[in-house]
Parts: sequence; C-alpha cells; structure tokens
Amino acid sequence: MTELLVGEALIGEEPEVAHIDLIIGEKIGPAGAAFANALAQPRLGHTPILAVIRPNLPTKPSTIIVPKVTIRDLEDAEKVFGPAQSAVAKAVADAVEEGLIPKEQAEDYVVIVSVFIHPRGRDYQRIYRYNYAATKLALQRALTGFPNVDKVLEEKDKAVHGMVGFRINNLKKPPYLEVALDIPDWRRVEAIIKALPRSDAIVLEAGTPLIKRYGVEVIQKIHQLRPESVVIADMKTLDVGNIEARMAGDATADVIGCSALAPIKTIERFIDECKKIGALSLIDTLNVSNPVDVLKKLKTKPDIVEIHRAIDIEEEAYAWGSIREIREVCGKVLIAVAGGIRLNSVEAALKAGADILVVGRAITASKDVAGAARAFLQRMGVEEVDQFRVMTDF
Repeated sequence: MTELLVGEALIGEEPEVAHIDLIIGEKIGPAGAAFANALAQPRLGHTPILAVIRPNLPTKPSTIIVPKVTIRDLEDAEKVFGPAQSAVAKAVADAVEEGLIPKEQAEDYVVIVSVFIHPRGRDYQRIYRYNYAATKLALQRALTGFPNVDKVLEEKDKAVHGMVGFRINNLKKPPYLEVALDIPDWRRVEAIIKALPRSDAIVLEAGTPLIKRYGVEVIQKIHQLRPESVVIADMKTLDVGNIEARMAGDATADVIGCSALAPIKTIERFIDECKKIGALSLIDTLNVSNPVDVLKKLKTKPDIVEIHRAIDIEEEAYAWGSIREIREVCGKVLIAVAGGIRLNSVEAALKAGADILVVGRAITASKDVAGAARAFLQRMGVEEVDQFRVMTDF
C-alpha cells in the first residue's frame, strides 16, 4: 500500500443518507500525522472519535471518525456515537476479515473517515446500514484506485451531480441546434423556451437585442427555465473583453460571444477570462472579410468560431468561409454557422463541416415552435434525448 489512499462513497436515501470521505495510509507518513493531529486538536462541534465496535473495542486498523456536520445537541451526538460509530468500525473490521486489508498489516495502517449525518435523520437502522455500506465502498475504492484518471475523463461530461440536478453540457457531441432568441420581448422568449422540445442537441442563445434590453441577468432567467440547457450569451464584445466575459459568466452563461472585429488584445483577454470562469469562448466573424487572418494572430484560440451572415444581407449567397482552414489554425474547435439557416440548408452546412447550426426566425417565428425545432433535429440526424448515456461505478 502507498502512504495515502483516498476513497469516497454515497449510499442511501434522505434524510439518513450516508456520505463518506475516507483516507487510509501508513501510520508512519502523512495519514498517521493527520490521524494524530485530528485526535490531539479537536474542533468544536466536529470532535473526532475513535471507531469502536462496542465500548472498549476499537476496530483495526485504528480508525478515526470526523463528523462533517456540526454536532449541536445530545441527539446529534447520539447518532454519531451510536449507529455511525459502530457502522464504520464494523465495515473496517469486515474489510480485514474479507482480505481487502491484509490481516498481518492491519496494525501498520490508520483510517480517517469523514461522516455525514443529517440533522433530520431519525432511523438508527438506516444510519447504521447506510454508513456501513458507504464506508465499505469507500475503502474498496481507495484500495483499488477507483476512479482512475481515464474513468474521470470518460464520465466528467456525462455525470449529473445529485445536488445540482442537471448535467453540464460541454458541447462534446455535435451537431447542435442553437436557437437564437433575438427577440427583445421576454414574454415571447419565455413562451418559445417552454415550447421547445427537451433535447441534449438544443442550445439556447441569449441574442444581443435581448441582452441589450434586459441586461445580462436575462441569461440567468433562461437558465432558470431550462437548467439543463447550454445558454450562449451573444455579447458581441468589442472592448474590455475580460470585463464583459466576467459579467456574462457571473450571469451563468455557458458560452460567451466576442466579435472578431475587436482588437486582438481584447479578444485574447476575453478568451483568457472565459477559461478562468469555466465558460466556452465564441468568436463571431460577422462583417470580418477574412476570419482566418484574425485567428492566426491570436495566441490563445477560441473554443467556437461562428461564421455569420448578417440578417440585412441574407439575400446574398451564403459564405461558408474556409472551415478547413479555420480548423488548421485553431486545432480542436467547434464551427457554428449563422444567418438565414433554413431546413433546406442543413445538409449543406453539415457537409461543409459545421458543428452548430444557429437558427432564429425559422423556429422562433414559427406557429409551431416545437414542430419546427423537431424538423431541424430530424434533418440533422440527432436524437431528442441521449438515451445511450450510461454511467457506472466500476
């Protein structure tokens, strides 16, 4: 065993749900030092206690329990000193008996277990069983190295945290349909959002007119209506790129748009700020004659490049731009195409290499918003719901 291993597990149902964070390691090393410090320097309301199977019978390896929730009164204390303490001790002892921890080495190690006991938990049977199972699983995960890095990278974009309730979509599985909400009327926008089908392939754009009328706070209002959807803030930033990126990020934007007409320094600061706040950066090439020249000058490349034809010149032929050249310059980049996209141009856009189709009035001005969106999704060949997203614990 190495000097320090870490495991985590969540088992059960509220309010007795058990969440265990666990460290196991050698007595002579960082785990042993942490064990001794925890016992010697208790914190008010979070006093560590030894895990005992019964009074006067501490488990082996020596195990300390650290409550995560403040112990406020005798009732809280009894839950920790009773079912939780016994459950953790029994789980550690059973791990030795079952060979997970070699019996001859049990005296060489210490275990530190952080235990969550909800103040509303009342059922001692559940508290015991959930904490036993969670401790056992956390130990197994620590000793087997679960999860490894490959598992984390595989699952990070699929996972839904139970306390969040929605999955963060990082646009890793194109194509996507971006519905441009350019209408500066919140009531209409709200009705459109509610009418749209639920789909992993739909992303929502807070258009520039909408943001100009209601401010960046409108992004948060969109997210409140559709928490699971990616929301793009079409800021069309031309100056103070870092400030505007931060404003949109604070308003919960997942993707933030900057104009390619902005000074190179502004664009670079904008992209850097997006990376800091965990948002994707989008460069809108509207009215830029040669986007590739701009992209070549950037030290840091954007996550998305949007080839954009203005509404006022939609009668002209669509200029797809050189998607291949853009990818050569930017490497791993998503290409969005915008400006008069209709059903009859979907195949051409996808064939040209587009990852994101930006559609406005063809959906938002339709009498049947849901039907129009589904027609685009069908033409794009994507499922409405990702039914094949499977997550495993091992």
